Amino acid sequence: MASCFLAASAFAGTPRVSFIYPAGVQRGTEIEVACSGQNLSDARTFVFDEPGFESQIVKLDSASKFTAKIKAGPNVHLGEHTLRIVTDSGIADVRTFYVSPFPMVEEAVSKEKPVPPQHIALNTTVYGRTPDDKRSQYEVDLKKGERLSVEVIGLRLHTQTPYDPFLSITKADGTPVIEVDDTGFSRQDPVASILAPEDGKYIITVRDTTNAGPGQCHYIMNIGTFARPMAVYPAGGPAGASLKVKMIGDASGPFDQTVKLPEKATEDFELYTNQGEATPQPNVMRVSYFPNVLEAEPNNDIEHATVVNQEFPCAINGIIDQKDDIDFFKFTAKKDQQLDFTVYARRINSPLDSVMEIHSSKGARLALNDDSGGPDSYLRWKAPADGDYYISIKDQLGRGGPDFVYRLEVTAIEPKLTAWLPEMTINQNQDRRAIPVPKGNRYASLVRIKRFDASGEVVLNPVDLPAGITASAPHVDKSVDTVPMVFEAAPDAAISAHDFDMQAKLVDPPKDAKVTSEVDHMVDIMEYNNQRPFYVRHLHSLPAAVIDEIPVKISVEQPKVPLLQSGSMNLKIKAERKGDFKGPITITLLYAPPGIGSAGLQQIKEGENEGTVTISANPNAALQKWQICVVGNADFGKGPVWFSTQLIDVEVAAPFVAGKLARTYVDQGDTTTMTVDLDQKTPFDGKAKLQLLGLPPNCTAEDVEITKDDKQAKFTVKADKTTPAGQHKQVFCSFTLQKDGEPMTSTFAQGGILRVDKASVAKNDAAATPNETAKK
Repeated sequence: MASCFLAASAFAGTPRVSFIYPAGVQRGTEIEVACSGQNLSDARTFVFDEPGFESQIVKLDSASKFTAKIKAGPNVHLGEHTLRIVTDSGIADVRTFYVSPFPMVEEAVSKEKPVPPQHIALNTTVYGRTPDDKRSQYEVDLKKGERLSVEVIGLRLHTQTPYDPFLSITKADGTPVIEVDDTGFSRQDPVASILAPEDGKYIITVRDTTNAGPGQCHYIMNIGTFARPMAVYPAGGPAGASLKVKMIGDASGPFDQTVKLPEKATEDFELYTNQGEATPQPNVMRVSYFPNVLEAEPNNDIEHATVVNQEFPCAINGIIDQKDDIDFFKFTAKKDQQLDFTVYARRINSPLDSVMEIHSSKGARLALNDDSGGPDSYLRWKAPADGDYYISIKDQLGRGGPDFVYRLEVTAIEPKLTAWLPEMTINQNQDRRAIPVPKGNRYASLVRIKRFDASGEVVLNPVDLPAGITASAPHVDKSVDTVPMVFEAAPDAAISAHDFDMQAKLVDPPKDAKVTSEVDHMVDIMEYNNQRPFYVRHLHSLPAAVIDEIPVKISVEQPKVPLLQSGSMNLKIKAERKGDFKGPITITLLYAPPGIGSAGLQQIKEGENEGTVTISANPNAALQKWQICVVGNADFGKGPVWFSTQLIDVEVAAPFVAGKLARTYVDQGDTTTMTVDLDQKTPFDGKAKLQLLGLPPNCTAEDVEITKDDKQAKFTVKADKTTPAGQHKQVFCSFTLQKDGEPMTSTFAQGGILRVDKASVAKNDAAATPNETAKK
C-alpha cells in the first residue's frame, strides 16, 4: 500500500514560471527551450491556448529549471499564444509564447571587442538577451527601396522585472535611419518599418531604453521584408461580412485588403496582411453583430458632423488623423432612450487616448468621459428629449496621426454576466488562480461574477472539466459577487489538464431580455510591484488539472448549531494523514460571507490530526444560511501545496439575549455587585451561562446562569488592591447556550462602566495582616 502514496520529499509544491527561453518557435518546426522558476522538479507537460502544439520534457535540471521541446503544427496561428506548464503538483503561471513564420536564430556569442554585428538573412526571427548595458546588433543586406520591418517582443515575455526595449536601424557607417522606443501597436515593445534609402548593409540594434536592463532582458525579434501596418481601418465590422479595410502605417504606404470576418462576434479577431511574406504579428479587429458607420471628412465641428444613418446598435469608425483633430457625429434619439457608448482604441492597439462628449443640438455639452478603467472612454446616457444630438471624439492630449483609429460602438443596454477567478495575493496576480486538484482530494477557489445590467441570485456551472473532477458551489446570493467553489478529483482520476468554461446563469432571469455569460479572466503577464500592470491578457476559459495524490486530506465538521450575531464559533478541522507525513498544516477560511470574519491563519500542529478555525458574526450580519469551506496548505518537502475541505452550511441567527449593564463602582480590594438588565429576544430551553468580560486587570467576576424567564442577572465583582483605579468602560457580557453538545455564543451589553476607586488608608490597614501593621 505504501506505493500508492507519494513520498513527502518528492512533492514539489505550487509551480511558478519566470522565463521560457526562447519564448518562440517557427511554425511547423520544433525548438528546445529552457524554463526557469520555482518548484519545477516534477514538470510534466504544457497546456497551450489552441490545439496543434506538441511538447516533451527533455531534462529536469533542478527544482528551478528544466529543458523541453515544443513543436508548433503547420496550422497554428502566427503571433502570440499563452501557455501554462503543468507539473505533478500544480499549474504554473500564464506565460506568452510566439509562433513565427521564419527560422529561429540565436544571438551568437563572440569574444571580440567590440562585438561585431551578427549577419543574418532577411525574414529571420532572432532571440537573445540585453541585460545591463548590453546591446544586440544584427546586420542585413538591403537594396534601395526594399522594405525592412522589425518587430521586438521583450516586455511581453517578462514577469515582474520590466524590460523596456529600444530599437534603432542605422546604415553601416552609423548614420541613423530610424529610432523607436514605444508604439501604439505594441506599447513598450518597439516596431519599425522602413524603405532602404540606398543599397548596402544596415545595422539593427536592440537594447534596454535605460542602458541598465534589469534581470534577464530576453527578447524575440522578427526581421524581414514583410508588411508591418500599425493600424487597420475600419477597426471592425459585422460578423460574417466580407469587409474591405485599409492597412495603415507600413513604410510602403497604406494598402487595401479584403477580409472575411468570422460568423461569431469576437473582440480580438486577428488580421494578417497578404502582401508577400507573412506578417509575424497580426492587427486586431473587433467583430460585432451590427453595421458600420464611417466618418466622412471634414467633420471637425457640429455643422459638418457625419450623420449616423443607421439604427442603433451600430459601430462608428474614424481616425484622429492629425494634431488637434476632433470628429463629430450626428444621431437621433428618443426621449428616455438609454444607450451605451463604448470607445475601442487602446484595446485594438491604437495610440489614441480618447475623450468622448455628447452635445445637444445647440452645442451644449450633456456628458463627457475620458477614461473608464483604462484609456478608452465609456458613457451610459439617457436622451432628455426627442431630437438630434452630437457625439465627438478627440485625443486627450490633442495628438493625432494616421494610425489613431477608433471604433465607437453604440448599443442598447444588454444584460450580461462575467465570471473569473479573483486575485488572491497582492502583487502576485497569478498566484492560486488555477484549479490543480490532487487525486482523491479537493481544491477550493473563489469564483467572482460581475452583473452588467442584471440582478439577482446566480448559479455557476463549470463545463468540460477534466475527466474525474466534479465541482460544487453555493448559488451566488443577490447581495454578493463571490462564492467558494470546491473541486474534487476521484481517486482513480487520470492525470490530465485542460481549460474549462464557467457558465453563469440568473436563477430568475428577466422575461424580456437575454442574459449572456462569459469568462473574463484577466491575468497580469508583466506586473511590477503595486503599479498598474504593463501587460495583461483576458482569457475566456479557466485552467484545471488532475495532479498527483498528496499525503493529507482535510475535512470540516458540519456545525449542528447556528452562528449567532455578535457571536463566534469554532469550526473543527480533521486531517487524514497518509504515509509518513507528519508536518504542520496551515488552515484558514477561504471565503467570509458579509458580516462574518475569521481569526486568520491557524495551524494543525506537527503530528496532530485536529485543529480549529474560529469564525465570528458582527451584530448586523445577515440572518441567512451560507456555504463555506476551509483551505489548507502544507509543505511536503519543496514548497506549499493547497487543498480544501468540503463545503458546509453555516447559518447566522439572531442572539437569544440582549441587555444593558448598570454602571457601578468598587474600591480597590473590595467586592461589589454589577447588574445586567436582560432583554430576552428568543426563548431557549434549559440554562445559559453569562460571563462578565472586559474587566480591568486583577478584577474577577463569577459566572452566572439564567433561564429564558430571567429579567436580570447579578455578577459578584472582586477587585484586587492592585486593580488600576479609574473608569473602565469596556465591560460587556458573554452568553453561552449548549445545544446538541455544541455551544452557541454571543456578546451583548457592550460599553458597561466599572469605576475602581482607591482604597482608604484605614481600610488598607484593616485589611492588612498583624505583621504588616507592626511594620507600619
